Amino acid sequence: MPVRKKPLAYNSLWQFRNDSWSRLEEASTQLVLAGNRRRPTDPTAGTVSGLLDGLAPIERFWAFPGGQRFQKMRRLFTAGTYDRFAAMVSGINRALVTEAYRDSQSLDTPNEDGAYQYAAAAAEQAPPTRPYFEVLVVEDLSEAQERSLREELRHWRRPDDPFVYEIVVVPSFEDAVMGVRINYWLQACVVRRHIAHRSRHDAATLAPFVGGFRFYDLMDHSPDERAQILARALARVRPELDLYLMTEISVEDLAGRLSHHFRRVFHAREGSLDLHLSLLGGVAERYRAPFFSALRSYSHRPTGVFHALPISHGKSILNSHWIRDMIDFYGLETFMAETSATCGGLDSLLEPTGPLREAQQLAALTFGSRQTFFVTNGTSTAN
Repeated sequence: MPVRKKPLAYNSLWQFRNDSWSRLEEASTQLVLAGNRRRPTDPTAGTVSGLLDGLAPIERFWAFPGGQRFQKMRRLFTAGTYDRFAAMVSGINRALVTEAYRDSQSLDTPNEDGAYQYAAAAAEQAPPTRPYFEVLVVEDLSEAQERSLREELRHWRRPDDPFVYEIVVVPSFEDAVMGVRINYWLQACVVRRHIAHRSRHDAATLAPFVGGFRFYDLMDHSPDERAQILARALARVRPELDLYLMTEISVEDLAGRLSHHFRRVFHAREGSLDLHLSLLGGVAERYRAPFFSALRSYSHRPTGVFHALPISHGKSILNSHWIRDMIDFYGLETFMAETSATCGGLDSLLEPTGPLREAQQLAALTFGSRQTFFVTNGTSTAN
């Protein structure tokens, strides 16, 4: 049996995951060919089995293909339905490579393995235009409950939503901490009160990628205290994450005892619409780029130019009979955003008080520094 590569040979779990899916696609194709030519399939089947075993502990931390799709794929392999298994592996790998899963409803087709191929091919022609993120839900749910929650949140999607997201459901405290360490698509976390303590899975293969992992003894703690401890643990790992708490008890009674790490507390009876809007709103707040937004707004304003420098919103190029190909090469927006410190419209480069100052404050918050300054006019001015 061929020896499969172990995660320890990789510097990044992302590299291991991508490599494993590519190798799994190659091996599954060879498996089908061996069966069609009536050759022994055991050696190749052993390779496939090893790759599936290597992927199993980590796929539960990503929304796509997700645990349910992964288990369906394993069932096809175990049943010896190698042609459908290979088609599903190929489609999933292609969707991962092209990132078609980020904005494609066709990936949700339950009984057509070819849907993955179709969605990936469509993504190559028209890549997803909306930013994508994932949301970690920490609660011990059955497959049916997880499917119901996912469909309920998808129901609230609208075409004009600025983002699209999918959920990753994990049952335990340990799984939650490991998940936010290895999956950087996660931008928010919803903690529900019914969470398990220890993971049901062997996390030994993930140890090199979740270094410094601290195991907590939560057996003697109440559900509220467990939620508090989890919030503090997640905030230490990923301080930028938006954390939400879903509870069945009175929100007023709970709010005063909660950690400041929770952005909002929901009562289970509130339904999922408020949660959906809060998830989008939280990411939108961090997605703001004040200086870029001001620059884009400035570039779309009509201007009358009386300036010593050739700053004309690209008019000198647009009206030229000789160099209009510069527009095709650089793009019109490059010239429309042309500005200087003396023609107004944005902010002072030396003493900013508007969008440039706000952008620097957000950068300082991101980097954890007291102040952050942008180089706005070359190294001489910066020095």
